[in-house]
Amino acid sequence: MIVNNVEMLNLMCIFNHSGRKVLAEDISASLPYIDDQDMAELMKQTILLLEEMSEEDFAELVFVPAEEEDEPDWEGLI
Repeated sequence: MIVNNVEMLNLMCIFNHSGRKVLAEDISASLPYIDDQDMAELMKQTILLLEEMSEEDFAELVFVPAEEEDEPDWEGLI
């Protein structure tokens, strides 16, 4: 299973991603504090994806925040 959603991958990067279950639990624990409906929905979809994902697929994930094509390259500017 490949995560081809930039927003999901970036979301996973900001939480404890030491394990599939840990990551799903960490995201779930944060849900009550999220007021933005779009973000809450993204978090719920990500939790479902993690629950359906095998440990082998999770182990293949690379937790590096993805950049969208239209984002500026800030490296070297800061």
